[in-house]
Amino acid sequence: MKKSVYVLCYIFFLSFVYGELINHNPDPLGEPWYSVDEIKISSDQLKRISQIPVMQLPESYKNKKVSLPYTVDNSLLRYFRPVFCQEGGSCAQASGVGYVFTYEQNFLKSTSADIPDNQYPTHYTYNFLNDGSGENGSWITDNWDIIASGGCPNVTSYGGMLWPSSDPETMNKIWMSGSEKYESGMTNRILEQLVIPVGTPSGLEVLKQWFNDHCDGSSAGGLAVFAAGVGVNIEIKTLSDDSYCPGESVVVKWDPLANHFMTFVGYNDSIRWDYNGDGKFTNNIDITGDGAVDMQDWEIGGVRMVNSWGDTWCDSGKSWVMYRTLAQSLDDGGISNNKIYTVRTKEGNKPKLKLKAKIDCSDRDDLKIMAGITKYVSASEPQSTIVFPYFSFQGGDSIGMSGDSSVIDLELDVSLLLYYSTLEEGATIFLSVVHKGDTEDIPTIRTFSVIDENGYEFVSDYIDFPVILNSTTHLGVNYPKMFKINNEILPDVFSGIDYTNTMFAVNGAPPYFWDLLLEYGQFTNLNPFPSETMEMLTMSSENDGYAFINLDFDFPYFGKKYNVLSISTNGSISFDTYKDVQTKDQLTKTVAIAPCVANLKLFTTNGDGIFYYKNADYVIIRWITSLYKNSKADLDFCAKLYSDGKIEFFYGERFTTGLSWSSGISNGSSQTTYYSNITTLYPSGQKTTFIEDPYPYGLELSSSGIFSGTLDPTSETEWNIIFRVTDSQRLTNTKELTLFLFDQEENLSEPLNVSVFKNESSAFIYWEKVSGASIYRIYRSTEPYAGFVEIGTSTTLSFEDTQAQNYDKCFYFVTAYNSFK
Repeated sequence: MKKSVYVLCYIFFLSFVYGELINHNPDPLGEPWYSVDEIKISSDQLKRISQIPVMQLPESYKNKKVSLPYTVDNSLLRYFRPVFCQEGGSCAQASGVGYVFTYEQNFLKSTSADIPDNQYPTHYTYNFLNDGSGENGSWITDNWDIIASGGCPNVTSYGGMLWPSSDPETMNKIWMSGSEKYESGMTNRILEQLVIPVGTPSGLEVLKQWFNDHCDGSSAGGLAVFAAGVGVNIEIKTLSDDSYCPGESVVVKWDPLANHFMTFVGYNDSIRWDYNGDGKFTNNIDITGDGAVDMQDWEIGGVRMVNSWGDTWCDSGKSWVMYRTLAQSLDDGGISNNKIYTVRTKEGNKPKLKLKAKIDCSDRDDLKIMAGITKYVSASEPQSTIVFPYFSFQGGDSIGMSGDSSVIDLELDVSLLLYYSTLEEGATIFLSVVHKGDTEDIPTIRTFSVIDENGYEFVSDYIDFPVILNSTTHLGVNYPKMFKINNEILPDVFSGIDYTNTMFAVNGAPPYFWDLLLEYGQFTNLNPFPSETMEMLTMSSENDGYAFINLDFDFPYFGKKYNVLSISTNGSISFDTYKDVQTKDQLTKTVAIAPCVANLKLFTTNGDGIFYYKNADYVIIRWITSLYKNSKADLDFCAKLYSDGKIEFFYGERFTTGLSWSSGISNGSSQTTYYSNITTLYPSGQKTTFIEDPYPYGLELSSSGIFSGTLDPTSETEWNIIFRVTDSQRLTNTKELTLFLFDQEENLSEPLNVSVFKNESSAFIYWEKVSGASIYRIYRSTEPYAGFVEIGTSTTLSFEDTQAQNYDKCFYFVTAYNSFK
């Protein structure tokens, strides 16, 4: 049976807001203050809105004794981008992406929103939703659906502006083209959309808490989007001297026709407006005459609002909005639905599966792009499909795929397909293109490929394949059985006993190369600059020279131990043999420790030299040196290596500023290189420490996959070890396995949760690991309590009985053994 899943777990409704584009700026020569004539919400859109979770205050907030501050203005924080003027009817994108999403991303990453790298373009989503015209608007959540599905590029990647072109003919039509651009935005994601009903004091309290700390104790709060009417009946006043913020603008009433999205950025409980003209400011008098006192009667307090009409509107683009309008109906001058909308963002993970395609079509709203999967290699169509909130019969009539061309180069995150298959046993992945229209030009799929999380690309054999008109075209590419490490467990290690375990990989191209990915953490170095009396090393040359130091201990580093250091005049330490490292790139390719690498030279006549001190616990190497072509440069730095593997870097107080150099540690690959957090332009007095995650030293992994040795004395009892295998085609796979130290005083337990699964030819027996066991014996009988015979052994946690088909009924038990018990 075929299945379809929607990427965000709800149905996408296209919701265009058609109508005349209105300029509300009375100055015909000023910035345009655009809105559509009305935001109309369809029944489908109302259904969509009803599916958005309502934000609730956590229980811990409900009894908080600390009161909120009387005012918050998040537009003053560095996460908020400068005020700008929207293009066309893109107010939903200006508020929802240009302001809110940009703010949340900068808050998440602790960056400043005043540069294009940290801003997000309005028209990336707008042009999917506007039917190819700047006259149209869209509903706010449609933008966020797109970003949740596939991310959003920053302004720099998008092309440098909030819109793709300065040409009025194309700025509202162009869809981004370039797979690398789509990929750049895939980690910029929306985690969830939220709605806050704000027509009651309790709802307002939630909104204020959101402004204050995101309702989760964060160091800063968030923003929110709302819709309201900005037509001729809007009333914008100036706060009097009796109010807080006197002289600033305040909206006291909205036009009854909602036609514009704007952004709330904070609040002030003390601004005030005298609605009934009694000379008082109250929140406890029935000024509406409806017999009740509620928020509609409030004259005190308001929210801070930012518009997308540039800095000539109101107070540099900002205004206050009275709380009262949050509770009133549209007809009475309130905001739409008495609700606001907002999002939480997340640091997106790298997609596990991507689909890349180049498609040629002269009428893009005739096409809908989907992705699918089946576990059957020979299948002609998918078993399961996913759809997207973009590339879905969108973009306007008779417009080419990219808006200024008939061809688009796109990339989609199709990781959700892995919900149906892990890919371990292989699969066929489909690009599915639905056509619906009367075009005479036949669209074509020029190219199509799939890229997995390791960066391996599997390219379809189909080139320039014609799309079947008014039907669905499926193109598949075979994803082979996954190259992977096949070991399920590591046998326990015993103190003082030789250990050997062979690593296995399947579905790759032998020969295999094995290594370990060991991890280091970087920490604050609290120790003073070394003051030990040191000896000078005799270097082989003042330029590109080296010398060796024999250690009084074995130094543990990335899973191996060394007792000979090779010291370079260029600021690095290698092991056993001399290896020159001068650049960041060379460091990633070399097993080395690099406190400060560059093209250095010793000017001994100026007092330069390399010095060392050693004992049974640590060794110190200190460079007092200069640049190759700058004898006046002063570089004074130390590396201190401890017998337990800890590494410390120190930098002298008179280190010349503004120099270019690199610093870090490496095991010879980009995955095992850790750069120091030292500020290389101003290093004087800085220091840092590297500490390796626990590792069972005494055991080493050979390049052929033999993990062996005798465990050194240790206080640790378990280690998480990441194994990596690379095949002859340079495919790689990693797997983390846990190694346990077995307590020889304890007896082995019995294997638990033994289970049996049977197919047409075999029975498969599974069980849980027994600590200390190195081998398991499997027994079978046709009787439940007698007659058991050993039928095999296993070093893993499973066994296949290929003879089970010869019996009507079988019973099994499993025992655990090691060298001692």
